[in-house]
Amino acid sequence: MSDKARYALEKSIPELEDLEKKGLFTRKELNMIVRRRTDFEHRIAGRGSKPADFLAYVKFEKNVDRLRKKRVERLKDAIDRTPSVSSWAIPRRILYIFQRGTNKFPSSMELWAGYLKYARKQESVKVVYDVYSKLLSLQPRNVDVWLSGAKWEFEYNKNVKGARALFKRCLRFNIEEQRVWLEFIKLELNYLSKLLARRKLLQLVSERAQQEDMEDQERKQKNEGGDGDGDDEEQGNILILEADEDEINTELNKLPEMNVSTLGSIEDNPVLRGDLIMTLYDVFIATMLKRTEENERQEILYRLATTVLALIDQFDILERTHMCDYIIRDLVTRFPNESKNLILQLTLSLRYVKVEDDSFVNSLQQNVKSYQAWYSKSKIDEKVKEDVRNRYIRYLDERFLQNDSLDEDVKSLLTLLLKKL
Repeated sequence: MSDKARYALEKSIPELEDLEKKGLFTRKELNMIVRRRTDFEHRIAGRGSKPADFLAYVKFEKNVDRLRKKRVERLKDAIDRTPSVSSWAIPRRILYIFQRGTNKFPSSMELWAGYLKYARKQESVKVVYDVYSKLLSLQPRNVDVWLSGAKWEFEYNKNVKGARALFKRCLRFNIEEQRVWLEFIKLELNYLSKLLARRKLLQLVSERAQQEDMEDQERKQKNEGGDGDGDDEEQGNILILEADEDEINTELNKLPEMNVSTLGSIEDNPVLRGDLIMTLYDVFIATMLKRTEENERQEILYRLATTVLALIDQFDILERTHMCDYIIRDLVTRFPNESKNLILQLTLSLRYVKVEDDSFVNSLQQNVKSYQAWYSKSKIDEKVKEDVRNRYIRYLDERFLQNDSLDEDVKSLLTLLLKKL
């Protein structure tokens, strides 16, 4: 038996003695467990070992721990339930097996994924940080891992600054990955919507009440072991990577500082209207177009813009019309004779109008008047204007006229409007 295998087995002796003392396993069962562990230790220590051997070892340990828990529950009135070495020995061993497996097979994503999943389940925050740090140091261009880490920071640790830091570091190595930019924008939309929803729920109207609520959240984070306002290094943040200068695009320097004050209301604070998110959008578009051929830029820009618009559509608590107007204006400014862009601009006021709304008829009439004024005054090519007209009629037909819940009187009005157009 190798020294490593012997050492691993000797470490389990106090656990086995505790299990026997509590009456959870018989001596015969414990001997079987030792034999199986010895076999697994030999397999993972051998030269011909594979990631599957480590995963099989982990599966065996999980089954033993599952059986232990069931017996504790069944015998709860007959045994001492005070936490002891056997209560945490197996989870620690499983983490140790994963650690040895990832050290031996650093390219096995199956082992890394299992390691992360189990560490999260055990709520071993320090282990999760260590795993992400090691994995991203080995695979800095693995976008999925970066996104996973940022999601964990935001959703589990409630640390939006840590999540932003991860996105920025990810972009240093993967600046051409559209998915990273889109997820970054989605994170900011999500954070802003949660902030506004919390204020609405708790009725935090005054700036003083908002400040007190923010300080209260910060205190709770500190008590739970995560400081959302400290320096990244002091937080034990997931990763600090240094990228080569050649890999750092100057566009990254234009990224907005997202930690600007969010106090106040949507009316008096541009941050709450989404202006910082729009700055992030600008850098995203500039970066993508810089790496696109001239003849492809129009189509690429339209696709990216409509993708971001679809993201914004999901967050109804935000000032969506303001952000959509900014994006659509940018589209029209760049390509003013493209009918797809013009139709987005002409129908913006109807983008979030529903047929059930009391103001639907009035909104529809105002929009049609605006369209007619544009049609009569616009000096663009007649062919483009005709295409816009057809698109506008089709939009009203598909969006509203074909809606089964539309009132008959309103349907008649809309039909007449379409005939006039």
